[in-house]
Amino acid sequence: MRSRFLPTLALASTLALPAFAADDAAKKSSLPVKVVCATTAKDGSRVVQGTDLVIEAGEKAKDVVAVEGNIIIRKGATVDDAVAIRGRVIVEAGAVVKGDAVSMGGEVRLQGNARVEGSAVALGGKLTTDKDVHIEGDRISLSFEIGGKDLLRGFIEDALDKDSGCHIIDNDDVTDA
Repeated sequence: MRSRFLPTLALASTLALPAFAADDAAKKSSLPVKVVCATTAKDGSRVVQGTDLVIEAGEKAKDVVAVEGNIIIRKGATVDDAVAIRGRVIVEAGAVVKGDAVSMGGEVRLQGNARVEGSAVALGGKLTTDKDVHIEGDRISLSFEIGGKDLLRGFIEDALDKDSGCHIIDNDDVTDA
């Protein structure tokens, strides 16, 4: 059985790359603008930037990614993989993550009888679990604090500049020139 953690991390990193790009013209603007974007792929994957992504009870989603937002998986909901960049992954009691639950620059919170069939990973944050939680994979919480400031979280915050825009491209909207 192959590990699903690396493809999930690769997907999250790829989706976050546009946030790393600098837009000097936008930075010169005196008014701060918050861009909120969301998209759903044909395969059932969902991606948001700048807002929370909530998977309601009874819903099933493939991969879910939130950049600068939280992922909340409600009781009775199922997702394949959940990745939050600079946000939390909250898996409520009775919810299922078939793959990995990953937060980079935030925390992973597993409540009650939540189930993660892969690994639960918090980079630059905390992994918080109730006692009835079931995690089949690894439990990873990696954080480096100096002077009360987490270095990993600081790196992620610096990489995701507050003035970045959303650049989610749907392949169906792209035309050949």
